Amino acid sequence: MYFKVWGCRGSIPTPSTLDFDTRRFGGHTTCFEIRTRYNGQEEISIVDMGTGIMGLGNHLIRQLQNKEIQRIEARIFITHIHLDHTFGMGFFAPLFITGQQIEFFALQMPAAFRDLNNQLASLIDGIQFPRHLDQLPSIGSNNENKKAIHDVKFWEVMDFETVRVKVFELNHPSGCAGWHFQERASDGSYTGPIISIATDTEHFSVTNPNVQKLGRDADLLILDGMYEEDQYYGQAPDRSNSKLGWGHSTPRASIREASECGAKRLGITHHDPSHDDRFLASMEAKARRYNRRLKKPVPEVFFLREGMFLEI
Repeated sequence: MYFKVWGCRGSIPTPSTLDFDTRRFGGHTTCFEIRTRYNGQEEISIVDMGTGIMGLGNHLIRQLQNKEIQRIEARIFITHIHLDHTFGMGFFAPLFITGQQIEFFALQMPAAFRDLNNQLASLIDGIQFPRHLDQLPSIGSNNENKKAIHDVKFWEVMDFETVRVKVFELNHPSGCAGWHFQERASDGSYTGPIISIATDTEHFSVTNPNVQKLGRDADLLILDGMYEEDQYYGQAPDRSNSKLGWGHSTPRASIREASECGAKRLGITHHDPSHDDRFLASMEAKARRYNRRLKKPVPEVFFLREGMFLEI
């Protein structure tokens, strides 16, 4: 099982400047690549279509050109439709190449929000973007769109050739999916390594039962840790500048969740666009010191960095 970070920034892309360095942790918004294997077959799962997906798409095309793969086949699992998780879609080059196969999975929304096909069509609509969803060769005509675009429900379980995927409900405005990937073992059962991902979720005063189920015994747990404690609770005397209710968490809360659910590794993500490399490095050091003080510390805690990869 393979995991790679193509983007881990939250809210808006954050390019590096002369006085605001983001080269170490990266400036692209959320996109993760997961590769799972079983019986000689490999499948590609992608979590979210933030701006990081452009680099992943270019990488896949190079593999195609070098004949390392015969065709680009991938499933994209969307945590939610907020722009920082979707506005890289139009720059994912495999969508524009005939003969490739891309499928999309996201939460089934209330009728007022429209189904996923229409939500994606509003992003790639021929007006705000110079192509329409129906014109993307790897998805095809509108009838074929319906076969490639899947609305899923919370708690749904989907079995594929190499991986089982579960959907968990997270605490985030307008809803957000936590995705649980478990690789198929050599005996054919879905009992292999686990990667659990919750890019956007706000913590409770106690551990969140849904996050606990999502991350139970995960080999790699990815959790939102966007704010420092004082940023989350607010520094003003009346707490008017707090981030309560914004749908994001803190490294300390993420560590408590990971400790309680028995995760082996915790990767903290959704870095605030106002935090440069120096600030994030300081946050990471504080998080590790906090973890070491716990009665049950997480074996490994780190902040995600764009370009990092792990074999699970």
